[in-house]
Amino acid sequence: MPRIPAALFGLTLATLLQAQSPFAAAPPAPSPVPVLKDYPDTPAGKLLRDIKEHAEVVARVEYLADVIGPRLTGSDQLRQAQAWAKAEMTRLGAVNVHEEAYDFGLAWTRGVDSARLLTHNGIRFRVDQLPWTPGTRGSVQGELILVDARNLEELRAFKGQLKGRILLRTNPDDKRPPLPRRGGGLETYQAEQAAMTQFLLDEGALATLSMSGRKNGLSFTTGGAGRDPKKPALPAAYAPQEPYKMLVRLLARKEPVKLELSLGGSCSAKPVQATNVVGEIPGRELPGEVVIVGGHLDSWDLGTGATDNATGSSVALEVLRAFQATGLKPRRTLRVILWSGEEQGLLGSRAYVEAHKDAMDAIQAVLVDDMGTGMVKGFTLQGRENCRGLMAQAIAPLNDLGVKELSLRTMNSTDHAPFDRAGVPAFAAIQEPVDYFLGTHHSQMDYADHLVPDQLVQGAQAMAVTAWELAEMPARLPHGRLPTQPVAGAINPQGRP
Repeated sequence: MPRIPAALFGLTLATLLQAQSPFAAAPPAPSPVPVLKDYPDTPAGKLLRDIKEHAEVVARVEYLADVIGPRLTGSDQLRQAQAWAKAEMTRLGAVNVHEEAYDFGLAWTRGVDSARLLTHNGIRFRVDQLPWTPGTRGSVQGELILVDARNLEELRAFKGQLKGRILLRTNPDDKRPPLPRRGGGLETYQAEQAAMTQFLLDEGALATLSMSGRKNGLSFTTGGAGRDPKKPALPAAYAPQEPYKMLVRLLARKEPVKLELSLGGSCSAKPVQATNVVGEIPGRELPGEVVIVGGHLDSWDLGTGATDNATGSSVALEVLRAFQATGLKPRRTLRVILWSGEEQGLLGSRAYVEAHKDAMDAIQAVLVDDMGTGMVKGFTLQGRENCRGLMAQAIAPLNDLGVKELSLRTMNSTDHAPFDRAGVPAFAAIQEPVDYFLGTHHSQMDYADHLVPDQLVQGAQAMAVTAWELAEMPARLPHGRLPTQPVAGAINPQGRP
């Protein structure tokens, strides 16, 4: 048998191992984006062609995510992103470019978080502090207890058991039927949450841990209630599912389980203001009537906020670019708004609606892109059956591009919702999920390498053409609040489903 040179042997072995690896890259799945063979010589066709051939939307997302990074409302990084967005709007030919401020509350800065099991296997594992909760001011040590109470009444059953302890607030094995829904909207929900937090503070609890909704080691974040310094607040964090479930199993052994926890985040000394960024292309015939296209520029901070929502913000700017590049002048005014405070409960869009409540009738429609990199398949109509016909006309030039859905579903968890509750036809884009809800959404996975460029470009095409058609059509979309719509403020308090 001839001798194989060592270098060749090593190369051969590496090749064989790679071929047998369970992590070998799978071939990419076919794109769901239809390929258009040609573009009609119409305004819609011009927009479709220009965006397909000259889109800057991917580059914008990469700049926001890679260069500026995570953009918590109230942070210097969001202010940097807003200054960049104003400059982009001006470069793209928008006029009346400005910011509109509103009172936000305390800003919050993440510190260093850590957790170490002091009993059993002694493992260290990842934890991520819930923004707008207080830090632990160094490390704290306490025995764990599972407190899976869902309301104040259930929480009171733990009276006298919580002093000096760290609470696990998620029960992954919970088989109880869900609690009946309560009325009263956001204010009622917030009041009960504050009462529960005050109970925990009065009982002497040290901190709480909740389980991430993401698998495979992914963490999760969403907002606490600490923007108001007068509200009670307790140190709180999320842990990935795997170590969290281990803690639950250890507690099931009926043995003491002790944890060392350090959460380093902190709030600003004084409240701050937040702003929305606005720019527009005036209408050639009806400048007083407006079509709004928007996304939220703020993000959470575990990742870089690429798909939530640098994508939607960049798509809105791409609509501006395409209108100007094609020389198309809309009949009604096109207004692009990049909101802030979305992640804390749609604060920016709610503030905008309140500040402009006398101008709601002048808005033809609002379109919002906020579900990641996936292609746009249509729009939620918020139960507005009387808008279906006109919206079908608006998306007709996009049918061959896969934009066909007009769902009557009501979705109240992004920035179209405050407009909808004010009686304005306001619609969120229905998008391919890609890996949004299973991966990037609110997790440390939200980086620009999860963009799917052809789907993101298709989304920009869909938003631009729909906005153009709504701006051009002779008819007005019917306004008015529907009887089944929730009262103002009755939203998911985290601004998310």
